[in-house]
Amino acid sequence: MAFSFLRNFFGKHPVLSNMTTVGFLYAAGDVSQQTIVGAEKYNWPNTTNIAILTGGVFGPAYYYWYRFLDKRFPGTVLRVVLKKMFLDQTVISIPFTAFFYVGLSILEGKKDIFREAKDKFPKTYMTSCMYWPAAQFINFTFCPSHLRVVYVACAAFVWTNILCYFKSAPLKNAGDGVSEKEIISIK
Repeated sequence: MAFSFLRNFFGKHPVLSNMTTVGFLYAAGDVSQQTIVGAEKYNWPNTTNIAILTGGVFGPAYYYWYRFLDKRFPGTVLRVVLKKMFLDQTVISIPFTAFFYVGLSILEGKKDIFREAKDKFPKTYMTSCMYWPAAQFINFTFCPSHLRVVYVACAAFVWTNILCYFKSAPLKNAGDGVSEKEIISIK
């Protein structure tokens, strides 16, 4: 009965259901990362911000992006899958990785909303280039179109652990290689 309800909900409200799924799984990934690192107290405001940002922005964007890719490049032959993987890693991954940091900085009320993205984007994007192509190969080869966002959200659960680890790392001071944490301990 529950499965029937979910299938009907996803069929009738694909954008809303994908927003909910993406927001929930990214938030669960954040809680998982906090658990793995042994946080004494969970940072629920951070988890809430991640759910809002990813559910509200990434969920609908993924839905329309994967629909576009499937219409523009139908099929699962290797050449088509590689095109989709390349486009996904360049067209979507770059702005979404940067927006993850900028968007959270906005939600956190930071004065310099670009600082964290400038500092953490290169390492995060390089790591995404190792993780997402394999995940997307499975997606574009084996997943039916209507389940792409759900699959990506599940893969993003693992990815969110990586993202949140990078997010929680201290910032480096403008170009000198010294982290904020080190500056505070010096003072």
